[in-house]
Amino acid sequence: MPRIRTLLLLAGDITILFASYLLVAWAITAWGGIWGIDFWFFLTEENSLAGITFVTTSVVLGLYFLDRYEKVRISSRRPLLEDLTLVFGITFLLQAFISYARIPLVLSRYLMLGGSVVAIFGLLYWRKFYSSLILQAFGRQRIIFIGDSPIVRVLARFILDRPECGFHIAAVFHPTPVAEFPGCTVSIPDESFLSKIQELTPDLIAVAPDLEANPDFMQDLLQCSMKGMAVKSTGDLYEDLLHRVSLETLSTKQLIFSPAFRPRFWVVAWQAIYGRVFAIAGLLLAWPFMILTAIAVRLDSPGPAILRQTRLGQGGIPFPFLKFRSMYVDADARSGPVRAQENDPRITRVGRWIRLTRLDELPQLINVLRGEMTLVGPRPEMPELEKRLLVDLPLYTQRHRIKPGITGWAQIHHEPEDSIASTARKLEYDLYYIKNMSPALDILTLFHTVKAVLLRIGAR
Repeated sequence: MPRIRTLLLLAGDITILFASYLLVAWAITAWGGIWGIDFWFFLTEENSLAGITFVTTSVVLGLYFLDRYEKVRISSRRPLLEDLTLVFGITFLLQAFISYARIPLVLSRYLMLGGSVVAIFGLLYWRKFYSSLILQAFGRQRIIFIGDSPIVRVLARFILDRPECGFHIAAVFHPTPVAEFPGCTVSIPDESFLSKIQELTPDLIAVAPDLEANPDFMQDLLQCSMKGMAVKSTGDLYEDLLHRVSLETLSTKQLIFSPAFRPRFWVVAWQAIYGRVFAIAGLLLAWPFMILTAIAVRLDSPGPAILRQTRLGQGGIPFPFLKFRSMYVDADARSGPVRAQENDPRITRVGRWIRLTRLDELPQLINVLRGEMTLVGPRPEMPELEKRLLVDLPLYTQRHRIKPGITGWAQIHHEPEDSIASTARKLEYDLYYIKNMSPALDILTLFHTVKAVLLRIGAR
């Protein structure tokens, strides 16, 4: 459902952008006495249609880079107006650049100026309409939580903060009194529990993990299911909304018996094929940058340009992980094998720059070519760090079900790695990827990775 809502918002944006520039183009050509140009001739022979397509694509990408397809809810028009002004300003600069380069995608100054003004106001009112009317009044599903647990509270807070997810908390039932609950009071179920649920007419009933083994509740929920009500575990709902696999509800039994955690053969085979093709193309295109980077690393500090570090691959098998050295040679001797931190003193001057631009990751294309890694997958871990993490996260080794990747589902969500809690969230993202891996999910991950590289998100 959230993806459908995002696609609807995207379709509306594209429609308004095209309509705005076409309207202004029609107005310009309608004054034949001044311009003397036919509308269709203006669009085709003057390359205006191609230019409108280019501008529309630029604006949509700009809104995506500013997270305007994530931050759907609009409480004030001012932040949206600021973002639109920035996006259209950059688009004007792009038009100036392609005009200088004589690329036939330039709109006339009147069409560009007039169409942009109309488009800004059109997008403002469309997105406000979408936020207030579509998201808050149409299609919101009534949900009832049965039980209280940390995962239930995470879901409740997410639903309250993100009304665009399409849910409304109708009620919460728990066998014992609960002092506070996000956005709702908690009721204690009694003899009329089943009739109360029926009166609330929920679209979905979500059951907390600690009550799934309660026979009394299960009988009532069985009756609800027989009456056509949708009943789902909070673990499944957590996965649907947050795109992570909940460690709270994940059991060893699921990992052993569920086929979902055993990636399909054709997906793995296809990933290996396009991963190697991409690695070859990447090395052919990037070799000049790699040579310059290697020279800069050697000139900046003594030591090898490329670091060969032991990491754990598929099945927990160690392999030589390649990357351009961004730290001093004795970095691990100073502090031991630990992850990089903000303003880490172990990082060299050139190292700080290549980490920000992600140039240090380019040698991993060789790892992909050798079959030790793929483009997308869990990031490979150092054995020493994993050994320490297993004390608090016994399921951390489950990341080894597939090959590690240059980028991953956890990486594009930019979780820090400065605590066990944040590392647990990254593990939840990795398990979600393993469970749902597909070429489409890889493309989505790579698309978000490009955004992170360009905006230097998550680099240290």
